[in-house]
Amino acid sequence: MKLPYTFESSVTSANRITIPTMLTYIESGDRIEGYIQLLTDDKTYPFDKKLSSSRHITIGHIKSFLPGKQLPSRLRVTIQKIHKSISEALEFNLVSYRDIRGNYTMNYSTIKPLASEQLLLDNFTQDFFVAFFANTEAEISQFLEPFYVEDTKKWVSPVNLLIDDEFGAKTPVLLFLVLSQDYYQKFNDSFSKIELLIQRLSNWIYELDDFNMETLSKLSSQLQDIIEHNKEPDYFDMKAILSLPDLRREIVLIVLKEHCNGGITLNTLVTQVKETEQKVSVEIDELVKDGILRQFEDRDSTIVDTLWKI
Repeated sequence: MKLPYTFESSVTSANRITIPTMLTYIESGDRIEGYIQLLTDDKTYPFDKKLSSSRHITIGHIKSFLPGKQLPSRLRVTIQKIHKSISEALEFNLVSYRDIRGNYTMNYSTIKPLASEQLLLDNFTQDFFVAFFANTEAEISQFLEPFYVEDTKKWVSPVNLLIDDEFGAKTPVLLFLVLSQDYYQKFNDSFSKIELLIQRLSNWIYELDDFNMETLSKLSSQLQDIIEHNKEPDYFDMKAILSLPDLRREIVLIVLKEHCNGGITLNTLVTQVKETEQKVSVEIDELVKDGILRQFEDRDSTIVDTLWKI
């Protein structure tokens, strides 16, 4: 099966889509990434889901991003990446902890950690946050000292990202790269590329809510591509931006300028580029597929923002 793979499917009453039977490579427990589209337009809505035992994609949470917050009876589904289910033989996992309503809680993992690993990460996080807030003036490296977990034969490399909270104070987010011995060696071999990716992410992040499922899923895929295949994302510099077609270049430059404000509404963007909403939306959808821009709903407005590739 070649990726990306697109198919149309009916939506069950439980807001589920069943993977076609001919896609035998995709099994229960696998995690798949991609996007869905309404049959009536080309807008894309990303998903990142672990398949149930019946090989369903549960997409109820996507309803909030759809027009009228309603799922139609049929959708177009595109699968972009497949992450095979691995338990004891897990070679790579990205786990994130952040402040959620005053509690420092795991808010993302590529694959759910083993219970013993999660307990260790919970304790490390608690100790780190206590020490951080006890001495906020201390210099803290972005990449903390890696440590070895004897029980699971894994290496853990903690990454500290400091973010301005809503009151202007610094608060950390912890990322943990959990790696097999083989992957830890690959991690060390490609550290300069990983460091660049994390730095770009750090420069891009403006608020804690940016550490969400969509963001961390993209980061996880990019980290795994670097570690496993030594393949970096296709970063966009100004030369690449200026080589884009006229309308796409204008959109990117405007959105890039507005990133520090949390992005720009689609309506405002349409007004500024002096084009129809349909034309602008088509260009945005292509830029979203390329991982250059993102698009989301906020307070009944469609927001367009950059991603860290640019």
